[in-house]
Amino acid sequence: MTDSRRAFPDLPQPAALSDAQLQAEVTALLETDARAARRWSCDHHGCDGLPHEGWLHHHARAAQRLPDGDWTAWMMLTGRGWGKTKSAAEAVRSWATTPGTMIAVVAKNATLVKEICFESPKSGLLAVIPPEDIRRYSPGNGLTTLRLKNGSAIYGFGAETPDNLRGFAFDKGWLDEYAAWNRHTAQSVYDMLWFCLREAPSPQVVISTTPKPLPHIRRLVERGRTSTAQRPGVILTTGRTEDNRANLSAAALAELDSEYGSTRLGRQELDGVLLEDVEGALWKQWMFEVEGFRVAPPAIPPLDRVVLSVDPAVTTAEDADFTAFTVAGRSYPLEQMYGDRRPRGYLLHTEQDRYTPTAAMCRAAALFHEHQADCVVIEANNGGEYLPALLTEVDPTVQWRIVHATRNKRARAAPVAMLYEQSRVSHVGPPRTYALLEEQMTTYVGTSDHAEKSPDLLDSAVWALTDLFLDSSVPGVPSRPTDGRLAGRR
Repeated sequence: MTDSRRAFPDLPQPAALSDAQLQAEVTALLETDARAARRWSCDHHGCDGLPHEGWLHHHARAAQRLPDGDWTAWMMLTGRGWGKTKSAAEAVRSWATTPGTMIAVVAKNATLVKEICFESPKSGLLAVIPPEDIRRYSPGNGLTTLRLKNGSAIYGFGAETPDNLRGFAFDKGWLDEYAAWNRHTAQSVYDMLWFCLREAPSPQVVISTTPKPLPHIRRLVERGRTSTAQRPGVILTTGRTEDNRANLSAAALAELDSEYGSTRLGRQELDGVLLEDVEGALWKQWMFEVEGFRVAPPAIPPLDRVVLSVDPAVTTAEDADFTAFTVAGRSYPLEQMYGDRRPRGYLLHTEQDRYTPTAAMCRAAALFHEHQADCVVIEANNGGEYLPALLTEVDPTVQWRIVHATRNKRARAAPVAMLYEQSRVSHVGPPRTYALLEEQMTTYVGTSDHAEKSPDLLDSAVWALTDLFLDSSVPGVPSRPTDGRLAGRR
């Protein structure tokens, strides 16, 4: 007898089974394996989710288990791929085993709630809830419903408007990618859900999201940080993409690290860090999170003006400042009866390095032609007046103009920061290109403290956007706002 037969003496002998019996045995074994694989969490303290005795399949890490206690909101604020969607779906499955439980699932829009929360092949509700427990699944463009045989029901909503939830009564809720919702209505949708939970005996909400520095996210994080064992309130769970490496593609992780590692966006999207605002900084973290801020190159509209700005270093010593370059363009929206007709700005490229004056002008000429710019804008303070002549000597075909700083850096930067606050500037291309610039934007305060390093990239970006939007001597920039309604009035 083989070792396997000795270990399982009660198993039937395959040779003694008919084809039908053998098929039935195989089916039963597959069903048993599927049920085992569907199990979500063990009770091992600090489990890493890898197979161990009694658990042959990958399962929940300790941090992914539904928390104990009388909390009201469990917020998973983690990096991409951490497993928060699967964790939230499993929480909903656990709740739904209680007969007659009514659960709301809300995502950014109706399409995403259906395709991600319900139908995702690995982490959606249809993947984690046993098929034999489902009575009817009704996907829809507005409302998606999943009814179970025990009387529980799960309703899927889009978070486009708070009134989508009006009139319902729920026991539990799941908010998916809460930080990606419309920042103007997200808090109202959250509040409306809690109105719908007002009659629940034990109301609870699971929130699965990548962190973004938005007011409705910060509000919950602050509550999580002040919660106590006596008043748990919000349970806050943080984590990194790396925590779930065993279930992710090694090639994909390497690519993500190459693209986003050591960048501001990488700290947020991969490390799950909620980036904090620096007191006094003109740029706030949320300005880089608005929809349409990051643009892929093919999506750039026609540009009516492109400029290259140069913030030159004063000296060329080894410890000198960098010479910084920024390429930016301006586009006017198509004529329309309604909507925002103000021009939009697009940062196309930024870089900095230490150059000799001649090398700096050679690099400026190369970038001018590469991006088909209309003009090179050169800051001529601190003895830089000779640079245009040097640029002409390097390449006489390059158009240039000189600008002089008459105000301090903070005063010059403030109107440009306002363009970002109005969501009128986008960054085009890989996030790594703008990592240093965005770091300077969100950390530079502009005090009189000489210990604060001069932000070279920020300076060059300010000069470029000033040329495109704020300098009335430049073609295409209005000298002052006009309002036709006041024409002829005295």
